[in-house]
Amino acid sequence: LLNAGALPNQDPINCLQIALRMGNYELMNLLLRHGANVNYFCRVNTTHFPSALQYALKDEVMLRMLMNYGYDVHRCFDCPQGNSSHSQYVTDGWTSTVIKDTMFCEVMTLSWLKHLSGKVVRVMLDYVDHVNICWKLEAVLKEQELWPDINSILTNPRSLKHLCRLKIRECMGRLRLRCPVFMTFLPLPNCLKDYILYKEYDLYGQENVIGTY
Repeated sequence: LLNAGALPNQDPINCLQIALRMGNYELMNLLLRHGANVNYFCRVNTTHFPSALQYALKDEVMLRMLMNYGYDVHRCFDCPQGNSSHSQYVTDGWTSTVIKDTMFCEVMTLSWLKHLSGKVVRVMLDYVDHVNICWKLEAVLKEQELWPDINSILTNPRSLKHLCRLKIRECMGRLRLRCPVFMTFLPLPNCLKDYILYKEYDLYGQENVIGTY
């Protein structure tokens, strides 16, 4: 169906969302290669950040796959509270499959998810330039084993090589990045194409399919 031109973003229930909930790497990869929107927003369980992330928090293979295909990581760190104190957040009724409209920091600081916060944020930092961590998220991250590494990245300039990759990806756009035909005609050495596509973090392509933290 996809090869014949079926559109993966038209169904009321997002096809990629179903694949994510199933944890089916092969189906996810197939849909993403055919243009599935990694930045979709669920109409029922809305979040400030693109909804796909809620199904990938415990799985690095899944998380890396979303990021490699252009997931909007910056929205996760877009907290209006910043360094000011956050208001009390009510989590009654919140489950792993029902997320109320809220910010990334509110999700990652929940008692049953905060132990994953360091690993998730560390992965995300591979896909952004400089970001600001809000007060609430920083407080939880400081308790994590990966905090020294995260803090070092946040407080030091990113490498020019990394910034160039981000800029090239921004100029190309998500649809061109996932298009094998376009990448074939891109006048760059294969090693640079692989770098632009984050091949070193393509755990699914490396057949590293045991991704649960």
